[in-house]
Amino acid sequence: MSVGASRTGRGLAGLIVLMSVFLAGCGSDGGPASGTAPEPEEPSIATTLIVETPGGGSAGDGGVRVTPAGSAFPEPVRLRVEDQRGNPVAGHPIEATVVAGEGWVTTPTPTTNARGEAAVIWYSGSDPEESEQRLGLRAGAAPGLVAEVTGRTVPPEVGVRLTGHREFVEYTPGTLPLVITASHGGTLLPGDLPDRTWGTLVRDLATDTLALLMADSLEALSGERPHLIRVHLHRRKMDANRDVEEGAQGNPEAIRAWREFHAWTETAMALVRASHSRGLYMDVHGHGHEVQRLELGYLLTGAHLALDDAALDGPDLADRSSLREMTSWTGRTPSQVVRGPGSLGDLFHHQGYPAVPSPQDRHPAGAPYLSGGYNTRRYGCRDGGGICGFQLEANRIGVRDSGPALGAFAGATARVLLDALADITTPAEAPSRGR
Repeated sequence: MSVGASRTGRGLAGLIVLMSVFLAGCGSDGGPASGTAPEPEEPSIATTLIVETPGGGSAGDGGVRVTPAGSAFPEPVRLRVEDQRGNPVAGHPIEATVVAGEGWVTTPTPTTNARGEAAVIWYSGSDPEESEQRLGLRAGAAPGLVAEVTGRTVPPEVGVRLTGHREFVEYTPGTLPLVITASHGGTLLPGDLPDRTWGTLVRDLATDTLALLMADSLEALSGERPHLIRVHLHRRKMDANRDVEEGAQGNPEAIRAWREFHAWTETAMALVRASHSRGLYMDVHGHGHEVQRLELGYLLTGAHLALDDAALDGPDLADRSSLREMTSWTGRTPSQVVRGPGSLGDLFHHQGYPAVPSPQDRHPAGAPYLSGGYNTRRYGCRDGGGICGFQLEANRIGVRDSGPALGAFAGATARVLLDALADITTPAEAPSRGR
């Protein structure tokens, strides 16, 4: 019993020695010895910014993209950030800055997702001349984290309808020296866009249809179409006739639609200036006032219009008018341009549509009257620019209350506008009335 026990003890001792030698050998053979900490893993560091070319693939400069003026480039600028081992870097901030072309991006500081990817939606500038656009991308200070994408703006094609994001806004370029906008007639009410919480929310009935019928009537009479920009998004969601703070109220989708509308309006204005020495701008609206007459807004209030002609001809009020430059174009006094013979109100009256101001209805006489809003201030000729503008407020009864009424008024407006254009443009530039 004691002999057996001693043999077993010697055997265990030998086994322990052999295991110790083996383990020591493993430690000396390159593996960590017992009790030593593993080497710390090198931290992930963003080292590479990769930009996809249009249609797939990747390149350092992202290739060349092409889009009509004022429009989004067809594909988002897609990029990826990798670390020193080629793994994606998630949650990494990107700076996207337009460095040439006066365009804009919807999200200037996107962040990469779990796959290290991000996308930048890039809009070109509104200048219709063909020009280079450049977008700078930066994911850090290292050279490998900086890239530049090249794009090109081309003039929009006449008669080809352009649509914005989710078709909230559309623009059809024309050839007449006339820009027509309809900003309050939209009907789209997407549930994912919150309603605006302040300001006017009611849409102007049928004004989007009316603006299109006016363009059709102009083509039927002259063979040419105006530049036409329409908002299809309901006014509860976005108001393009207000500044962006009131009109979009911070919602990114509404801001994007607001910017599309004004970028395309700027493009249309630039095209008119490039093709003609003078032009007209009309913002189409509808009012619900009791007095059934057209209200023509020139940035002069009802109180201003109640003054005599001498006051309207004085520099203070003459310089307020969105038709200011028409005095030098026509040789008429400011009061004659606003409400004299041959004025827009007079032309509408002779087409069978009472209007204020006009020789027949010089001022609103204390009744509600809309004198023009944000768009008329921005695009009229109060501050120069060669394109005079006004806000057309159409009454409902006999104008917007039926399909036949809309068509008849659209035809009358087309005749008024062609007469007005003939009055302010040179004979060589005046639109024809051959049809």
